[in-house]
Amino acid sequence: MRKRILCLLAALMLLVPAIPAAAQEMPEGTENFSYTFDGANIDDGSSMTTDANGKTKVIVLFKVGCGHCESVLEGIANSDWLKDEELADVYALAMDRGILDKTTYQEVNINADNVKDFRATYCSAANGRIQFGIHSRVISAMDRYAGAANLKDSQGYFTTPIIAIVDAENKLRDITSGSTDVVSTMKAKLEAIKTGNTQDPDPDNPNNPGTPDDPSDPDTPENPGTPDDPNDPDTPNNPGSPDDPSNPDNPSNPDDTQKPDQPEQPEQPVTEESSNDQPACSHRVESVLMSGSTDTTDAVVASKCVKCGAVLGYEKVANSAYHTFLKETADAIANAKEATVVIDAKMWVSFDKSVFEAIKSRPDVAVTVNYSYEGQKYVLQIPAGVNVDSLMDENGFGGFRYIEKVLNTSK
Repeated sequence: MRKRILCLLAALMLLVPAIPAAAQEMPEGTENFSYTFDGANIDDGSSMTTDANGKTKVIVLFKVGCGHCESVLEGIANSDWLKDEELADVYALAMDRGILDKTTYQEVNINADNVKDFRATYCSAANGRIQFGIHSRVISAMDRYAGAANLKDSQGYFTTPIIAIVDAENKLRDITSGSTDVVSTMKAKLEAIKTGNTQDPDPDNPNNPGTPDDPSDPDTPENPGTPDDPNDPDTPNNPGSPDDPSNPDNPSNPDDTQKPDQPEQPEQPVTEESSNDQPACSHRVESVLMSGSTDTTDAVVASKCVKCGAVLGYEKVANSAYHTFLKETADAIANAKEATVVIDAKMWVSFDKSVFEAIKSRPDVAVTVNYSYEGQKYVLQIPAGVNVDSLMDENGFGGFRYIEKVLNTSK
């Protein structure tokens, strides 16, 4: 059994760089992080809480202007399981900022009306089954949930929305990042909680559901599902744990003198809920630009409390690098001094309406675009005076491969 587990872990470690953060299976008995958002409800100003209140609850922490948030909440609103009122309640809580000012790259404050517009646009199919709120402490809750489920990258960034499932007994059962396909798996998770199933059930083992039987070590009341160590036969005081040669097991000192039989505790961010060393701060948070975007890297903002100075999290500003590329390209075309402008598209493969408007404003300028597509390098020649409207779709976007096809067809 141990060899098999080690092999699986080794294989997973090889895959880690290629997989985005995903749902975290919470250990049985994990307590919910209790947050009360006073006056958050956008309809009646009532308080909203992360506590279950005797019924399974899905908590979606999101921000307006986030593409992942739009798709996840729209998916939940259109899901069949949402119609089952006995399955779960759904709370969607927005941070009180989130719309990107494309001039300053700052996230600006939003209000309940913005959230109502979001609901009307993406969640009308829910027919009121999703309760919406907005509050300044949502960013603090996001950071703590993301940290508990290891959804942050090496620099402390995480993808919104954060989705948590709390069962009727107020135990955390699942925490998920919006970067994963959470909607398609949510129904099965909720139904498993409703029927009382535990994670990865093992029906053959009444004493230890969730642990598959090892053929070489069948379950027993004393040792359910854990292979014996030949050098350390199971005892009531120490089932299935290898002895440390320098510190043989005994009931009062099992193996580790520093942390006897205690799991390591993950570090929690300093918030008003987690710090016992200082008075609580009712954070008033603003977004602070840490680094601006380039044409290949997104801008980074920090969520910082203006009262106590605590940094509650960092986040990349989605699509800000693409926006910078488009702006620099449009400026280069509009301000061209030569008859031809050469654009190095780097990682990008399309223009938006702002670039096409620049091309339209300069019918005397030809545009040459050097770009890569599926590992191959291409050169796109857009002649001066071209019919620009034919190069973009109804939303104002035009991929380079599409533009080339249009130009070749019109010859």
